[in-house]
Amino acid sequence: MFEPNNCFIYNAYGSIVFIGKIVNNIYQLDLHHASFNIHCLLTKEDDTWLWHRRLCHIHMQHFNRLYRKQLVEGLPKLKFEKDRMCEACQKGKQTKVSFKPKNVVSTQRPLEMLHMDLFGPSRTMSLGGNVYALIIVDDFSRYTWTLFLVVKNDTFHAFKRLVKMLENEKSSKIEFIQSDHGREFQNERFEHFGEKHGIKHNFSAPRIPQQNGVVERKNMSLEELARTMLNEYSLPKYFWADVVNTACYVLNRVLIRPILKKTKPYELFKGMRPILSHLKVFGCKCFILNNGKEIFGKFYAKANEGVFLGYATQSHAYRVYNKILMIVEESMHVVFDETNPKLQDHVPKIAYEEETAQEKQTATKLESAAGNQLAKNEIQSTEKAADNNLPKEWIEPRGLSKDNIIGGIEHGVSTRRKLAFFQHVAFVSQIEPKNVNDALCDSNWVVAMQDELNQFTRNDVLSLVPKIDVMNAIGTKWVFKNKMDENGNIIRNEARLVAKGYSQEEDIDFDETYALVARLEAMRLLLAYACMCNFKLSQMDVKSEFLNGFLNEEVYASQPPGFEDHLYPNHVFKLKKALYGLKQAP
Repeated sequence: MFEPNNCFIYNAYGSIVFIGKIVNNIYQLDLHHASFNIHCLLTKEDDTWLWHRRLCHIHMQHFNRLYRKQLVEGLPKLKFEKDRMCEACQKGKQTKVSFKPKNVVSTQRPLEMLHMDLFGPSRTMSLGGNVYALIIVDDFSRYTWTLFLVVKNDTFHAFKRLVKMLENEKSSKIEFIQSDHGREFQNERFEHFGEKHGIKHNFSAPRIPQQNGVVERKNMSLEELARTMLNEYSLPKYFWADVVNTACYVLNRVLIRPILKKTKPYELFKGMRPILSHLKVFGCKCFILNNGKEIFGKFYAKANEGVFLGYATQSHAYRVYNKILMIVEESMHVVFDETNPKLQDHVPKIAYEEETAQEKQTATKLESAAGNQLAKNEIQSTEKAADNNLPKEWIEPRGLSKDNIIGGIEHGVSTRRKLAFFQHVAFVSQIEPKNVNDALCDSNWVVAMQDELNQFTRNDVLSLVPKIDVMNAIGTKWVFKNKMDENGNIIRNEARLVAKGYSQEEDIDFDETYALVARLEAMRLLLAYACMCNFKLSQMDVKSEFLNGFLNEEVYASQPPGFEDHLYPNHVFKLKKALYGLKQAP
């Protein structure tokens, strides 16, 4: 009941439940002076979400199912309904939005919208040196083009050439292009090209390939068909571009477009029904006529064996790989052998038994005529002809007899690499000395130490000068090491004259120290660049690489132990270049 200043709310029994007063033309209810307690209403609402949290945030419909069927006890009689959003459920159980298929065609003519996508890089480079494939699909007809690229940067140039060709062919303009946010599509060149020709570039949302699903599904179909055709004949992986191109060629002629009541994309785009009579099995054996490609004699083979790789795009011919010339060529003079090689291995058992019986009868007839010399010659010629039909690994090489082989076949061949160990045994010492006195007793180590000193002479590392009291002569010592090969055999005795660098004093004998150590990132960058440019890397070891660093300070070292100059035993060496162990050595 409303009055000029108040309003009254009655229940079913005629009692006043709420009283409201008008404030600024709005009736406000006074809940503090209500005639009954209303907190129970709020308690019911809170209890619903409280049980939702107690039972691990299960769905509200599951609550109603449990209560309706009386499957549990202790659950209060509440109406469980989701009247608001649970933040914890959204964070823990949110899923992707579903994408329903479209039952209508968004475009009205060919070339109105093009879908684009790039897949790659392929681990194996194609015969043309390509590692990427650009797939372009027409939205109206679903006609598809495949363009193969060496690098991603060629995407724009390949698209630009195709657009000019299609617009001249169909005499119509492209209005929209659809792609993802890849840098090969979203760049200034595509933007300027679209502004110049009035083409709007639409992008799919980041990390949502379903919005570019037309070309994504086409990519998957082409890859699956290509993988299947390559594995049928166990073809090399570098034929992947040819098999993808062939799969696209066939799909354009056999796919169905049911919404437009047309059978094939080729019919929608070209305006005529496709012809399939010229199609052949990809990868099958074929024979290419030598139609003047090379000069051959009268009794040479007129055809070369090859592999069928698809159909020419700019001429009415087949693309084949010539195994003799090792090239890919286009020709119409090709004969195909489309039999399945895996089925040829399964010969019927009945036919095999008949052939075996015929062979036995032939052998019996030949044995009966063994007394005749002419029959013997026929038998020998028959055996030679049979040997030619055997697999290569079963045929014994001519002019080779096991009796002429020296030694056992099971031991293999003794190469120079295996015999290299015996070349060094007589010229190296097998014992590694502990000090210079032990080394001087072994002639092999004396030769190794003399070779080290000869390196100093050739590189002009030091010079003998008189010793002065103010000189800080650094001591030297010999370091001995036996060098081994990968099999653990000693192949060289190496002696190094090393300076006792720990006795050098900073700011007197040296200013700073450094080490020429290559960073791991630099080595990775070098290897990656070499792989990209097909460079050949070689590793080398310089025997006296430390003896090439010039010294800016005056550094003196004592004479090597055991090799002191008998005329000037008190002299010292003035170092011109860095010695092993010095602080200045890299």
